[in-house]
Amino acid sequence: MTKRDEFFDSDEFSGSGEERRTRELLATLRRDVSAPSELRSAVMREISSARPPVWARAVSWWIQPHPVQVRPAFAGLALAAVIAVVALLPRTERPVVGTAGTDAVGVVTRFVLVAPEASSVTVTGDFASWNQQGIELQDLRGTGIWTTDVSLPPGVYQYTFIVDGTEWRTDPTAVSQVDDGFGRANSVVIVSPEGAA
Repeated sequence: MTKRDEFFDSDEFSGSGEERRTRELLATLRRDVSAPSELRSAVMREISSARPPVWARAVSWWIQPHPVQVRPAFAGLALAAVIAVVALLPRTERPVVGTAGTDAVGVVTRFVLVAPEASSVTVTGDFASWNQQGIELQDLRGTGIWTTDVSLPPGVYQYTFIVDGTEWRTDPTAVSQVDDGFGRANSVVIVSPEGAA
């Protein structure tokens, strides 16, 4: 019994008509009131009839997240299996050489040769299997500055220019030159992952 109830039951709260009505009201509120049994069954019928169809419940189940518990040992084994599968996949050769604008893989590296007297210039190197046809450079402005962009994977490459199909010429702006073993020199280009050559 609360202090409030004790107050209303005490002698301080004497028996006038209004006080008697208040006591009767409090007594009524204290009684357990239960709903009729037919009311309970009617409410349950309404609830079950308002249940969504099976397909809606299935869709709701699929879109709601469900917690999954995985033991650390099993997670480690699963990760190891994925790594093993990826490591054992057959490797395919990627194209090494491509010009700008193609889908070639690598860092776009620009080759430039100043040769105003040339009528054609190509570049070849270990990235092009030293093909004598080479990769063609363009003199777009007619100023004798021949350029091309080649997509190369990061690494160190040797190359040379071929002027007018016959003259093999080193790049005077190359970072270094190495002996090619045939009495000539090859230029060296370093292609970094950031694209600096």
